[in-house]
Amino acid sequence: MESKKRNNSYDTGIAAEYFVLSQLYRKNVEAYISQGNKKAIDIRIIKKNGSTVSVDVKAIRGYASWIVNNITAKKDHYIVFVTYNNKIDQINVLPEVFIVPSLEVPKLMKAFKEEKRVMKSPILQYKDKWEYLIS
Repeated sequence: MESKKRNNSYDTGIAAEYFVLSQLYRKNVEAYISQGNKKAIDIRIIKKNGSTVSVDVKAIRGYASWIVNNITAKKDHYIVFVTYNNKIDQINVLPEVFIVPSLEVPKLMKAFKEEKRVMKSPILQYKDKWEYLIS
């Protein structure tokens, strides 16, 4: 029986969501993943003080840029950009993670034809900013 080939971007997105969720659990954070592929919130976090934070995970296999056409900028909402740097198949290589407050994303976007994108260089300052989601 032949296995059905899935969309690479879908697989990349799912891998990134569960990677982020795993990292949050490792940091002793109460977090829940949303199910489905047409959702604006991928992960919901409940902080120790009872307040909540929402997360939208954007993932790419390579280096280029993330499509951000459907980003919602609002308080207590973060975009977690994940790049596998063309090494998604190398399980021992961790992806790079950039945690950006969604209110900052519109300033970081560039238009390319009909798409809005975020390039890697403008978000370098947000690399591994897990404290945004935890504290």
